[in-house]
Amino acid sequence: MLKQRTSCYCAFCKTPRKVYKHKNLSYIEVLSLIFLGVLFTFVIYKSLDPRGLLIVGGLLIVGEIFTQVKWRSAMVCQNCGFDPILYLRDHELAGLKIKAFLEKRADSPAHLLRPPVILPKVKADTSLKPRATSQNLSLKV
Repeated sequence: MLKQRTSCYCAFCKTPRKVYKHKNLSYIEVLSLIFLGVLFTFVIYKSLDPRGLLIVGGLLIVGEIFTQVKWRSAMVCQNCGFDPILYLRDHELAGLKIKAFLEKRADSPAHLLRPPVILPKVKADTSLKPRATSQNLSLKV
């Protein structure tokens, strides 16, 4: 229950990594933010006050935004720059982001001691029949 991250592998470079399990706030986090909002209301207004609902709502909105940004930033692989969310939307844009990340990674001194990225090999499709290279059109007349 307290473990927020799970282990997985990058779909592009196959390096082990940890990502957050949940995209949204859990029930315990929502209850704790409500309790914190009620506590702030007591500290500010010295009793329960309807204006405390704004404090509770603000805390819930900020908590949800923080959780989603944290989850989204953890999805991008730190080794190769692969973004699975972007890949589901647009394959070519995800490839361009990986290419830009790898070019920037080559120039960055922070990545000098990291192991190199093993890029997947693209296999040629052998199921296609070879086409004729040329035809003699004079025989078709």
